[in-house]
Amino acid sequence: MMTSNLIEPCTLSISCVVYDTDYDILATTIQSLKASLEIAIQHKSLTSYKFSLINNQTFTPDTFQQATELAKQELNNVETISGQGNIGYGRANNLVINNTNSKFHLILNPDVKLDNLAIHEGLTYLTTHQDVDLAAPNAFNELGNTEYLCKRMPSPLIIFLRGINSSFLNTLFKKNLDWYTYKDKLPAEKPFPIELASGCFMLCRTKELKAVGGFSPEYFLYFEDFDLSRKLPKKVFLPSMRIIHLGGQAATKGWKHIKLFLSSYLIFLRLGKKIK
Repeated sequence: MMTSNLIEPCTLSISCVVYDTDYDILATTIQSLKASLEIAIQHKSLTSYKFSLINNQTFTPDTFQQATELAKQELNNVETISGQGNIGYGRANNLVINNTNSKFHLILNPDVKLDNLAIHEGLTYLTTHQDVDLAAPNAFNELGNTEYLCKRMPSPLIIFLRGINSSFLNTLFKKNLDWYTYKDKLPAEKPFPIELASGCFMLCRTKELKAVGGFSPEYFLYFEDFDLSRKLPKKVFLPSMRIIHLGGQAATKGWKHIKLFLSSYLIFLRLGKKIK
């Protein structure tokens, strides 16, 4: 098991945006986060943390109130942010990112169950690899099957396939989709460089995260995570940092979401031209 000798305090801020979230799933996230934080502190890879729970709804639902009570009961340092309404996933995370002085920051979905060693493994890796800006997790679903959260830069064909999500077309273009999701490299035993990371779990070096301005405010939903990860110089897939992703595929939510998905892709293309 890896351990680390701290040269300087290792602080972690965590932002978790809640919108129409099932309480039982969110409770699992909070409880697994508690266990993972405690182990990281025990192994001295973490000295202190702050957990920020952000309500992105226009009112305060019972779920958020219950989750707030649970978080304050289970965790040592908790803040809640409400009242801004549904400002989008990226902007909501920025409320924390722009105001933290932590060494590392974790962008965490409310539907993620962390492995007990996830925080320790991630922080240890970033502490000992100063050139890495973002670590992406080894993700599985509830059945134990691999979830391919890391991506290569998508072509227009890939975007069309992901937006429509047709089983026939997915089968027809399976090779293209497998390449897009790094299935040629996964499963992997060692870290390897990636192009894009999923926003459901992004462990970042805060200094670099703030240097690029956090998430672009131009996005409301979709592609804000890809936009952020492509602005960070070096990203890796870290197989020892394991999570279970309890969420589903966003592209199956109907035409309204497909339209938003495609419009966000156009923003992604436009902003990409500004990145050298």
